[in-house]
Amino acid sequence: MTDPIRQVPQPKESKQQCHIILAGNLVAKPDIRYRANPVVPIAEFVVATNHSWFDKKTNSFKDWTSYHHCHLEGHNVEEHFLFAEKGQLLMLHGALATSKRTGKDFIQVECLSVLGKGVHQGINQAICNATLISDIKLVKTENNVSLAEFTVTINEPGFSEADQNFKGQKIERLVHLWGKSAEYFASKAAIGQHVLIEGSVSYVSTQKNKQFIEAKKVIICPSKT
Repeated sequence: MTDPIRQVPQPKESKQQCHIILAGNLVAKPDIRYRANPVVPIAEFVVATNHSWFDKKTNSFKDWTSYHHCHLEGHNVEEHFLFAEKGQLLMLHGALATSKRTGKDFIQVECLSVLGKGVHQGINQAICNATLISDIKLVKTENNVSLAEFTVTINEPGFSEADQNFKGQKIERLVHLWGKSAEYFASKAAIGQHVLIEGSVSYVSTQKNKQFIEAKKVIICPSKT
């Protein structure tokens, strides 16, 4: 573990962007309900995305499936989902979100397309700018690979599930970064700095609705002058 990292002065808080792009299959028929005053259709559903990687230990490819709990509101629900069935292929764009009522993490869907049926390997992309709010825990795995684990906040401008409006909410997520990039980031980052993260949405194995970001790249943004 590294020593506690230095802190930088906190800049004036501003809105940050979070873009989640998923393409995968509906796990089950969407659950549709309506909220009154005004009447707004709401759909809750789960999308499965799959990816494969080569395991050098076993000299074979392995598959992993992620299950993303999603929330969609508005006219798109009735336009796309009244007759949606298990197995349909979806492509969606949204943002990370956490329910203040239940504490569960989910994807707040902003736009969606139904592409038909058929098994799809899946697309799972996350791009966001965030603020580093924790020390960086740098460890070595049993294979001698470096892992940096840290926490960020994303001050999103979008939909707030708790208040049912679009004033936004501040999202807190754990981030994993691997390899030499992890070592470099741990040596250079400071609490309070803004970072740009590219990766995918993943989930804690013991908590299916607990998201974290599996980062491919983390860039430290230059300070504003």
